[in-house]
Amino acid sequence: MNIVRFLTCLGLILCPLRPALANSGSAVGGATVEDGKTAVEFRVADGEDDKASADKRLRTRVHIDHAFNGLYAARLVIFQDKRKGANSEHDGISLQNRFHFIKKEKYGFDGGMRLNYTYADGDKKPDEVSLRFYQQIPVEKWEMRFNQIIEHETGQDADSGVFLEWRSQVTRAVNDNTRLGIDFFHDFGNMRQQNGYSAQHHAIGPVVKTKFGGGYSMEAAYRVGISRDAPDQTATLILTKSW
Repeated sequence: MNIVRFLTCLGLILCPLRPALANSGSAVGGATVEDGKTAVEFRVADGEDDKASADKRLRTRVHIDHAFNGLYAARLVIFQDKRKGANSEHDGISLQNRFHFIKKEKYGFDGGMRLNYTYADGDKKPDEVSLRFYQQIPVEKWEMRFNQIIEHETGQDADSGVFLEWRSQVTRAVNDNTRLGIDFFHDFGNMRQQNGYSAQHHAIGPVVKTKFGGGYSMEAAYRVGISRDAPDQTATLILTKSW
């Protein structure tokens, strides 16, 4: 693929440089679904921040994912949350449906969609429904990933309005098993309550992705907030076993 396409993809990353709350164990997702593949994933995230609600807040997630065919996969996600000075507690469960509509073999890139419903545990915690779009674009040794996320709260104490996020990632293969790159997280918040760039969550930082033998893989990311209300610094570690 030529340099024009590469620069076009890079422009898509940089134009909305308004990066998301990064200590929740979130990552820039891929679009692919592999027929019959099962994966179990463990994520842990922590960070430092000058706001008490986010400082030293340890979050863990377990993902169980299975692809029923080359188009559709289902995923169960279990969330745990430990605030500074408190005990770890169950935070919720998410049921996710992943669809892989656009195939690289035919179109030159992969594209997909996810429909998620998250049940929040505890009083005064609204549930959440989200619609997510994913693009995964190879450019020689480079790979571009783009995520567009539309969320809406439901249930007790839910806020009205729609929440928007944009996530991007550019990585380059350094060998057959390892990729290095940069994550861009963009959390615009509630579109009905916009307070400008400083009040949104914007973060950027490096990411490394490595495959080991036996279906094991790892992703590690470190991000720094570049807006006033974003967490100062966060780190995420993802360990996966697939077969």
